[in-house]
Amino acid sequence: MFSEDKKINDLQYKLNNHPIYDSIQTLEDLKCFVEHHIYSVWDFMSLVKYLQHFIAPSNFPWYPNSNGNLRRFINEIVLEEESDSSLIAGKYLSHFEIYQYAMEEIGADTSKSKLFIDVVKNYGIETALDLSIPNSAKEFIKNTFSFIESEKIHIIASAFTFGRETIIPKMFLSILEKLGVKNDDCPTFYYYINRHIEVDDIKHGPMALNLMNSICKNNQTKIEDAYNTAINAIESRIKFWDSVHKSIIKQSESVLV
Repeated sequence: MFSEDKKINDLQYKLNNHPIYDSIQTLEDLKCFVEHHIYSVWDFMSLVKYLQHFIAPSNFPWYPNSNGNLRRFINEIVLEEESDSSLIAGKYLSHFEIYQYAMEEIGADTSKSKLFIDVVKNYGIETALDLSIPNSAKEFIKNTFSFIESEKIHIIASAFTFGRETIIPKMFLSILEKLGVKNDDCPTFYYYINRHIEVDDIKHGPMALNLMNSICKNNQTKIEDAYNTAINAIESRIKFWDSVHKSIIKQSESVLV
């Protein structure tokens, strides 16, 4: 729908060529990156689960709802995101849990993100955002939940499509191409990145665009809302990367002092 738009293409180019990718050259750099990025791995699931609730709700008595191809798409995404194969034989895990294993593998701190999840579960997102987590992650999460709280499916689908599914493959390819840390040092992180490139680029990205077309159709108001959301979502990721990049540079400089 917006694949030929210059502003979106320019923002995607800026994101795919962000200096953060060149800055991850050591295990310490990678630790800093993952301790921030884990929160966007988490909040992605709330976008996905909202879409599943709308497209393939768990009503009973059951009856067919919406487009069968879209039901298949969203259920497939949830299947892979919530219960994907892992590097642990016979163990299926969510991508969030796989990412936490990757963090532990390189000695990154998982205590804050685990506490965050516990507080979300027991007290809600607002209380969790009062915890001591990176401010850049807080702002990114707040932006994600502003889309969800709109309760407008075309806005949420746009944030999912243009803020996640269509940008993640190239974004993660940029990480792999420039990452200074080798696969042997962090095999679970490499597995996570490669897994997303595999499923998002080939299957999920094109189907997410189809989802947008199905939801918006020829409704000009929805199309405009979706366009503004797409810009907002990509800009939010760039802003997030700007802050994480500064944190990586700062901690690298402190090591050299």
